[in-house]
Amino acid sequence: MTTQLETPVARAVTPGVSQSQAAEASSAHSRINMPLNLENWRHLDKDTQEELTWFHQHILDDKIGWKEAAQAIDYDNSTLHRVLKGNYEGNWANILKAIRSYRRIQQERRTIQKQEFIENSVTKLTFAALDYAVANNSITMIVGESRMGKTTSALVWKERNNHGRSVYVVAPAYGGTRALMMDIAAAVGVNRNQSIGQMHQAILRAFNKNRILIVDEAHRLLPNDRRINPVNLEILRDLHDRSGCGLALLATQRFDVELKKSEYMFEQLLGRIGMPVRLPRKLKEADIAPLLRQYVSRPSARTMEAAMQVANELGRLGILVETLKVASRIAAKSGDHVNEGHFLKALAVRKQMMGETVYAAK
Repeated sequence: MTTQLETPVARAVTPGVSQSQAAEASSAHSRINMPLNLENWRHLDKDTQEELTWFHQHILDDKIGWKEAAQAIDYDNSTLHRVLKGNYEGNWANILKAIRSYRRIQQERRTIQKQEFIENSVTKLTFAALDYAVANNSITMIVGESRMGKTTSALVWKERNNHGRSVYVVAPAYGGTRALMMDIAAAVGVNRNQSIGQMHQAILRAFNKNRILIVDEAHRLLPNDRRINPVNLEILRDLHDRSGCGLALLATQRFDVELKKSEYMFEQLLGRIGMPVRLPRKLKEADIAPLLRQYVSRPSARTMEAAMQVANELGRLGILVETLKVASRIAAKSGDHVNEGHFLKALAVRKQMMGETVYAAK
């Protein structure tokens, strides 16, 4: 596949590629941090653009270095650099074929290694909201109690639908606007050491109507004072407006409440939310039964009731999963498969650690 033009022996700097960029591309272990600029590939057909976008986002998400990325498609570092910059002068059809071959291998590996994922009403609502945002280039808001499965559902959706179009970030807990911009920049390969304005412009070039930005913990972006301009949320809205990308905001119930309290402040954002999803406050048996059966094959009514109680406490499904993992460890110590006894013992351990068991003085 590698032609004479593409061999790693020729180290002359390609036109449009600086000495520093060429040096970076030649470094075996250097992480690829070239910003995703969709304009670079506008001269290519749609299929090639989509595969290139997937490949670029894949190597960013998996933090793959130049050497590994180049080997993945059987080309040298310099050729890969020109491909990502869009100034490659070779056969793009061969590049497309190489990326597709590599992508099939990755999908097969992930299928083998992936733990079984069980859908419930939370995942179905989350999937529907994300599908809507992409299909309609809209904004969706997904709100629900903490640890109900919003993040897990969004990440599974991203993996299943990531044709290079899905970008996932967690809103920073501190650091303000610059921290938010830096996190989005890192997700799309933009230099985080630039000014906020420069990062903003570079980020805009990484999105279009075929992509979606998923922002988890979006309630962190609310201003502490209602009199303060919600600049962080306005930045996200501006990204959506100017690039046409979908935008998903995952947050706790507080986010929804604050938006409604100050509608005048958030009117521009609220007017663009085409699919607001409010997850149920109470989980039903059908929501947790598939999860419970992954550990206890035939749970009794008593076990199901106990699991329901845990799942609907503060902490939600997260606490139930943790309890089931404790049950697995208890079972493993005795060399058994998990059963109801192990689960009930794990519940007893949890209650004891929480101080719900009082020991009489001896």
